[in-house]
Amino acid sequence: MKKVLIGSTVRQDPRILEYFLDSLRNLRVSSCNVDYMFIDDNDDPTASQLLQNFRPLRSEVTIVRTGNGRVPYIKDERHHHWNEILVWKVARYKNLIIDHSKRKKYDHLLLVDSDLVLHPETLLRLIRTGKDIISEIFWTKWRPDAIEMPQVWLADHYTIYRLARGEMIKEEEKKRRTYEFFDMLRKPGVYRVGGLGACTLFSLKALKRGVSFNEIYNLSFSGEDRHLCIRAAALGFELFVDTCFPAYHIYRDSDLEGVPEYIVSFSKTTVNAYSHLIIATLKDTLENLESVDFRRSPDERSHRKNFTGRGWEMFKSRRGKRKALRRKSILRAEVVNVTDFGLNDGLDRCEIAIELNLRGSQRGVRVEKAKKIRLEMTNAGGWKIDHYEVTEQGDGCKATPVFTSVFNGYTRVVKPGPQKITLAMLVRNEAERYLPAVLAHAAKYVDEAVILDDASTDATVDVCRDVLKDLPTFIHSNPSPGFEKEIDLRKQLWELVVQSSPDWILCLDADEMFEDRAVSQIRSLVNQPHIDVFAFRLFDFWDMEHYREDAFWNAHLRYFPLLVRYQPRFPYQWRETPLHCGRLPRNVTLLPTAISDLRAKHFGWATEKDRVEKHNRYMQADPDGKYGSLKQYKSILDPHPNLRKWQEEEP
Repeated sequence: MKKVLIGSTVRQDPRILEYFLDSLRNLRVSSCNVDYMFIDDNDDPTASQLLQNFRPLRSEVTIVRTGNGRVPYIKDERHHHWNEILVWKVARYKNLIIDHSKRKKYDHLLLVDSDLVLHPETLLRLIRTGKDIISEIFWTKWRPDAIEMPQVWLADHYTIYRLARGEMIKEEEKKRRTYEFFDMLRKPGVYRVGGLGACTLFSLKALKRGVSFNEIYNLSFSGEDRHLCIRAAALGFELFVDTCFPAYHIYRDSDLEGVPEYIVSFSKTTVNAYSHLIIATLKDTLENLESVDFRRSPDERSHRKNFTGRGWEMFKSRRGKRKALRRKSILRAEVVNVTDFGLNDGLDRCEIAIELNLRGSQRGVRVEKAKKIRLEMTNAGGWKIDHYEVTEQGDGCKATPVFTSVFNGYTRVVKPGPQKITLAMLVRNEAERYLPAVLAHAAKYVDEAVILDDASTDATVDVCRDVLKDLPTFIHSNPSPGFEKEIDLRKQLWELVVQSSPDWILCLDADEMFEDRAVSQIRSLVNQPHIDVFAFRLFDFWDMEHYREDAFWNAHLRYFPLLVRYQPRFPYQWRETPLHCGRLPRNVTLLPTAISDLRAKHFGWATEKDRVEKHNRYMQADPDGKYGSLKQYKSILDPHPNLRKWQEEEP
């Protein structure tokens, strides 16, 4: 099992850092032991706290805090303002990570900038290329009014068109060659380049040979990456870029709004990339193996590396049936169409149906045939054929997309087509509070509702029936209240929802609602097969227009899972505490998880009456702070809280 270190120097806006860290959590790391190292150079203590809170299971996280001397770093909507002092400070920090990686003998080091959001396949894809130095591509508008450009280049400081040494070309030719380079990088694959950076995988071999970010004293190029690349080439290492799973670059604050769309696109990106790679790999193999000109055909064994043992036996068995035609057959195969491509969500197996035209002669007679080959491939350290079946065209070998996969040891199931959202809500005596508005808003985007009423003594149940009259709604009322043991109610609600055969479960409290844009955007989150859990920021309102923000009240700086795809085979586990047990099973984030920029508003603290009641309840139920924070309980009644005005359209 390979040992991998992921390292980053961090001086970042907390909003951007949240996305970066979440993308690290969501990386596929099968067959790898992954540790992390961060150089904490943050000015904002919230960003430093985010690093401290980053603790993936079974991983070692090393955080090195830099000194107090801060060189100003300015960025705005137009540009990042670097200077020589900043550049070589970052170079020193990156070299610290390299030294740590060599000392601990990691097989690979992935150095990645903290303003990137990575595709979940990034790490495994880079490792499987087998290159000593390779970056994953991303595209950025270096100026707001410019076109998107890659972070890799062909030569010198940032030459992005082919140019022979001493060659002189006109501007039009430069432009043509530039777009030729860009067109190549838009196709999934691995390409040799002259310069790279920001998201780069290094082998231990390259690091031991002396690859580093040290300044080359007689080189005038700015930027530590140029010095790294030139030194690497001088040491005999070629540089490569992979373009299968482009990262997303949050270069300026306005780029934040594009992150959710990028996350939702993971499934489409993955299918496109893998289909391109698999088909390109198979084309030569299929055309040679399905041709039967045995006097000139290449040795079949040269293609065995593309098969599993089972797949190779199936192929040999099928070929044995054509033995009688060997000496008198001259057929050449050509892949003419990929009729179907189905990739499972675990990205471990796929089904392909490929059409072939076979032209030539049999027994002296000119023939032309059309066949289909049905393949099943498995991703076992590279894609290999595990099932090989040939039928005549029209015999119905169309591949069916697979919607099951193994993830973290259990089988995921994803139903194809539009997804159903089931609202799950626990209520008690909410008729005169926020419940009517909360339900009316949720009814605009959910498909059904399951309500557990904890023995309300007011018109709560009638409100639910009235507001949700146009939706399928199930309401269960307990005969007596049980909120003194919240965990039992949460588990009871979960079981009621499961009985409704949900696709997605949206768990909201009776005093919470999403901002208005959820109505138009939430469908894009659920109608995709890649992610099973979405987490959101939760803003605690202290009145109807302001939310609280201080050391004890900052939930809006973190993300909480509220929307979950129900997986019937997943072993859900709960936090078995009578208070603060959580509204969802505690292990849901072991499912494929992403964050959303949709915001949720919590009005449970919005009146003085609410705050006094909750303060008294918490102090009575948890007087020693066993399940929560006594300081936070006491801060509820702070007469001068720090409040910030809510803006429906977040800047």
